[in-house]
Amino acid sequence: MKSEKFYQQLDMLFRSGKIQEAERYIRETMEQVRQDNDLSALISLANELGGVFRVTGRLEEAKKIYQVALEAIRVLGLEDTEQHGTTLLNLASVHSEGKEAAEALALYNMAAEIFSKKGLSQDYRMAALYNNISHVYDLLEKADQALLYAEKSLCIVKDLPAHEVELATTYSTLAVRYLKLQEEAKAESALAEAERIFNALPGKPNVHYAATLNSFGDLRYRQQRYAEAVSCFERALRILTENYGESSAYADVTRTNLEKARRLLAPTKSSDRVNLNKDMRMTGMGLSEAYFNEFGRTMIRDQFPEYEKYMAIGLVGEGSECFGFDDELSESHDFGPGFCIWLPNDIYRVAGAQIQEAYDRLPKNYRNQYRAITPEGSGRIGVFSIEGFYKKYTGCTDAPKDPVEWLFAPETSLATVTNGKVFLDHWGAFSRIRSGLLAFYPRDILLKKLAARIAMMSQSGQYNYERCMKRGEAAAAYLSCAEFIKNTISAVYLLNRRYMPFYKWMFRGMDQLERLKEIKPMLERLASVPDTPSSTAAKAELIERVCILVRDELKNQNMISGSDPFLNSHCQDLMSRIEDPRIKGLPVMFDGK
Repeated sequence: MKSEKFYQQLDMLFRSGKIQEAERYIRETMEQVRQDNDLSALISLANELGGVFRVTGRLEEAKKIYQVALEAIRVLGLEDTEQHGTTLLNLASVHSEGKEAAEALALYNMAAEIFSKKGLSQDYRMAALYNNISHVYDLLEKADQALLYAEKSLCIVKDLPAHEVELATTYSTLAVRYLKLQEEAKAESALAEAERIFNALPGKPNVHYAATLNSFGDLRYRQQRYAEAVSCFERALRILTENYGESSAYADVTRTNLEKARRLLAPTKSSDRVNLNKDMRMTGMGLSEAYFNEFGRTMIRDQFPEYEKYMAIGLVGEGSECFGFDDELSESHDFGPGFCIWLPNDIYRVAGAQIQEAYDRLPKNYRNQYRAITPEGSGRIGVFSIEGFYKKYTGCTDAPKDPVEWLFAPETSLATVTNGKVFLDHWGAFSRIRSGLLAFYPRDILLKKLAARIAMMSQSGQYNYERCMKRGEAAAAYLSCAEFIKNTISAVYLLNRRYMPFYKWMFRGMDQLERLKEIKPMLERLASVPDTPSSTAAKAELIERVCILVRDELKNQNMISGSDPFLNSHCQDLMSRIEDPRIKGLPVMFDGK
């Protein structure tokens, strides 16, 4: 058997999803090596065929063929070799798939002992073994042990070069373990990393991506986001059937999950439909990603394969859906299926218009949503140059390099270009700039902006509000209170190292901040209490309490040293810590926003 030619052909069949042809090819080659009495080749072929049997749910056949491999290993005197360990690992996976945990664990331990003796403790095979042991402990309902071995696997794989698929698969496994422990935030983070890696791979979706989508569907189902769960399961099923056929065991599991989610999207009683309407709604981000996966991927792959490697694709920018704040009311205008394609400027000049034309031909209706765009909402989706997109909002074609550029980049615009989600980025330039912006302001700029914010908080809230009320100037007091609230919100975002979105979403975005959470309801109280003589003292006291909380957080972050509750007294302390003389010499209240 000419192994190089054989495996090239086999790999091509697997990549094309021709699983039945691959099985026939392996069987025919096995018959040939049997006749030649080539036991070494027989071991490799039996392992390949066993893998086919396993993914198509024929577990008993898989066990038998792996026993053939083990017998050949015994005859050739290859016990305790890497080949022996790999075969044991594969056979153990079949027992694991059949929920025969004790048998699987025993075989995995035998394989682990062989790999350790051979100095393979940091080899991918050991990582795969740990991943599989994690699955066995999951079967045994030992969640902590299952998580431990998934983490061991990740520690090995993330340091291995050219193992992107294995790394993504390991993140997916880790997410499943987190879900078992009800740690949904950690699961979502792991799945997002797996998805990022899979989406960056060239060509058609990798078959292992289906497991990530299945887990994402499970997560969305738990979160009662049923429409997004359906989308995930549908995409997973499409990948599985393309690769393994309609009758594969994996496809059957996914189909069951899909039907379960669909039932909750189609309640039988009209009253149930009303009650579930909010829960089953697909978010704008989910709609965008599903639309891209269903139509955008094919459009790009079929019509612009030569430009695909330069593209970043996602949904970032203006619109409530980019911040994750959309609801049913958001659907009245500038909402619906769509996504962004960002290209380097030189590629955009050559092909941008052509790609935009193809984008415009994509279906306008998707999942009962039609994007009705107003003049004010145009230009949010479609094809853009990377440099042009960032310059439109920040004034810079890249992340600012100089503190002065940072100072004059509008705060809310920085929130706009760092929100949303990048589905994939082949070229990497868009994400590189985005990462630079997400790293947040340089310290000098942070100090300068905080000095300006607490100066305005002190002036408008601690000083002018009560004076305006004593003069009977309720309108001026109202504006003073509004300035205080606005500057306080900005200070809270700054102290959380997050960019503040524009005024409509300032309050809503505070729910996502970790520090000074208690300030939001206090500011809501300030905004709702009328400016009357009877409420002046209470509002002034509330303003003072807010200022004290901000002072304490500044001290906690080692930005000031004093304890005066009057915030203006700390402005010079903040300014004195600035190193750049151009920024240090600016007036306290100056801010390039």
